[in-house]
Amino acid sequence: MASAPSILERVLPVARIESPRRTLPATDRVAVVASYGPTAEVSLSLSWMVARLEEQGYAVVVVRASGDTAPLDWSRGPANDAIVIRKPNVGYDFGSWATGLALFPEIRRKPYVIITNDSLVGPFASLKPMVDDFEGSYFDVWGGTWTAQYMPHLQSFLLGFKGGVLDDPALRYFWQNLPEQSTKFDIIDKYELGLSRLLYGEGFVTGAWFDYELVVHYTQNPTISGWRGLLEHGFPFVKRELLTNPGIVADGPEVPAVVQELYGIDPTGWL
Repeated sequence: MASAPSILERVLPVARIESPRRTLPATDRVAVVASYGPTAEVSLSLSWMVARLEEQGYAVVVVRASGDTAPLDWSRGPANDAIVIRKPNVGYDFGSWATGLALFPEIRRKPYVIITNDSLVGPFASLKPMVDDFEGSYFDVWGGTWTAQYMPHLQSFLLGFKGGVLDDPALRYFWQNLPEQSTKFDIIDKYELGLSRLLYGEGFVTGAWFDYELVVHYTQNPTISGWRGLLEHGFPFVKRELLTNPGIVADGPEVPAVVQELYGIDPTGWL
């Protein structure tokens, strides 16, 4: 039986850089942001994510998957200096991160690399506390949150890689050979959980900014069931799903009011 094609085999022949900036500046800090949108309009969340990362000294690469090929419209938010890669909607966020690493392989050797996506609404405040936690940690691979749901693992929407660890042969192979997956379960199992299994198997030291025990019980998702506790502990985001489908948790309808109270921002306008 033939193996599934890799994501990069499909994506790289058609991926393109659309931004005026086409090369990374000389920096030790790079962030790769995976984004999806049906149109060329950029959300306030994506705009502020890029701007806040740049405030902390990170060069930002945005990898946008969309059927709309028009140049991205950043007019809703602050100006930025991001490199923008456009790609078809293949491989979900992991495919976008893999594309960024493939087109800019020097990222793998950088001392500080953050990968994130636009499943987050926010940041509603400075990212300095987050960046300080990441850069000051002793972890090879850091996450915004850690959960025991499915199995103990770092949640993939926000990860940090230190000391050039992305250039390790095992991690290079993982990103360069991600196979396409067709179901949500396989995407979680092969991509998110697969990365954590690799990290554990290779002996990398991992840890998170916020452990699930702070806000939820064992097996619960801290970003969904524990959203309020995370906000109160200084996590300046909520998951987009809490605003688009608030019924997924009993207190989901309260998200906008809590964000407004804590940060003075109506998050419904940031989608």
